[in-house]
Amino acid sequence: MILFRSVLENLPNEILYEIFEYLDIYHIYDGFYKLNKRFKNLFNNSNLPIRINISTMTKTNFERYYKKIILPNRRRINILRLSNPFTVDIVFSPSRIITQFSQLETLILDNINAKSFNNISIYLMFLPKLHSLALHFEEYIECPSIPFDQIFSLSKLKYCKITYRTKDIYRLWPIHFTDFDRSPIEYLVINTRFPLEEFNELLSRLPRLRHLSINSLVNSHYDDTEREVRPFVLKCLKSVSLKLDSISFNRLEDFIKNFFQRVEVLRLTISYDAEYLVAKRWEQLISSYMPHLRIFDINHHGYAPDNQLTFHDLINQFNSSFWIEKQWFFTHQHDWKKDLNSGILYSTDPYR
Repeated sequence: MILFRSVLENLPNEILYEIFEYLDIYHIYDGFYKLNKRFKNLFNNSNLPIRINISTMTKTNFERYYKKIILPNRRRINILRLSNPFTVDIVFSPSRIITQFSQLETLILDNINAKSFNNISIYLMFLPKLHSLALHFEEYIECPSIPFDQIFSLSKLKYCKITYRTKDIYRLWPIHFTDFDRSPIEYLVINTRFPLEEFNELLSRLPRLRHLSINSLVNSHYDDTEREVRPFVLKCLKSVSLKLDSISFNRLEDFIKNFFQRVEVLRLTISYDAEYLVAKRWEQLISSYMPHLRIFDINHHGYAPDNQLTFHDLINQFNSSFWIEKQWFFTHQHDWKKDLNSGILYSTDPYR
């Protein structure tokens, strides 16, 4: 131990800083800060950015961590991840203190509650470098309280991932967007059931969107009147990944025609609607409206329609020259051997 210590202390500062980059700041503080005066100065006088990644920690230990490390170095922190609900209230109390995290680029808040986020959201817009935000709400929240307005007001934000749960999985209420919201977000991930009726409004707020992923796009049935789709060009949108819940092929077709014409990667997970198994319809749609598509990844689980075509007849149509020339290949499996008129059709290309 003495030999190791003497060798370590002989290393130049530059090498020590490189070693510190591989360690969590908490472990650097516990392991080196009190070792001697040199290491204490290295810690205090460094201009290197600090990454804070707190997963599980008791409240007592975190309060010590906050006073000794986070608070004195808040202007050096560029990545901050808080996973326990009480940590948000401690770090951002009072709420306006978040404006002092002037170098913060990435903020990840796991298991946060809506009230805590509402308290700090108004101050996030004062962070000049914040470009990545991930929110995971711990409690069930209603659609109108989902903080898209606060998120879309962040002028530097490029990446956003939001995860939440709703109590009523069959009926989703409308989300209210303000008229002036135009977000610079380029990469958006929504891990929840999102109402189809708000899809048009969502896209209209994201003119720079490049990648979109929605865990479940739902026909929520809160309004029997089908809203008119207002087409506009999403020049930057290249990748779309959607899980569709109770959404007909006709509705998806409208969105592809109006918004997805420049998409290069399309990934879909679908249940039931047999129209998605009509290969000719896909061929016409892709040929006419998706000229740049290079990856078509589909997973469909359902039945063949009640007509003369069997499930195997339908999936065999995905073996035509159109699909072979694009090198898009598919296979299938049945849920159980006694029912051969239903099953799962899915892509077999290397990218799945």
